[in-house]
Amino acid sequence: MSATVDVWLVDTRDPYDETLLTPADRARRDALRDARDRRRFAAAHAALQRIVAGRLGGAAVCWVRGPNGKPGLHGDPLRVSLSHAGEYALIAVAADRPVGADLQDLVPGLDWAALARRFFPPAEAGRVEAAGAGEFARLWARKEAVVKAAGDRLTRGLGLPVAGDPAPVVEHAGVAYAVTDLPAPDGFRAAVALAGPEPFVIRTMS
Repeated sequence: MSATVDVWLVDTRDPYDETLLTPADRARRDALRDARDRRRFAAAHAALQRIVAGRLGGAAVCWVRGPNGKPGLHGDPLRVSLSHAGEYALIAVAADRPVGADLQDLVPGLDWAALARRFFPPAEAGRVEAAGAGEFARLWARKEAVVKAAGDRLTRGLGLPVAGDPAPVVEHAGVAYAVTDLPAPDGFRAAVALAGPEPFVIRTMS
């Protein structure tokens, strides 16, 4: 039976429940200078708390962080990943296998081709040169999803070969990750990676 990853796309402009935020969430939010960033952060993390508490049957959510800051749940095999870009947040939940999710927005004015030449393998840089910003964001989202699933630093994943349709199985630090693209709003690209080479099923939640 195929593994399943549940994903939520959260519009951070929607109302959210302030009481869901942990003291650590509030401290991190309040440290942000920009009011829009504070709202986006709070809405994303309130949604994460709501979703995880629901999966735990209302039990208290106790977070721990890995060496590179990836959040995990103390004493429960449930795996989660959170990404936010622009006005949206992407949350992925898997039952018991490391999962990573990434959402990228196409920021106007960036030199995508130059960034690809700097960070990507030559073949991928060529794809970006030919296809433009959307391809850059798609490949970046795949790479970052793998790195997040691994709990690693992004700088260690930018050279990963992730091009192809469908996305290939990617090996990082001796572990294979299956990767898939996700539907995303206009101007965004999104991807999810799950530890293990086998394909998995995406369920879009609301």
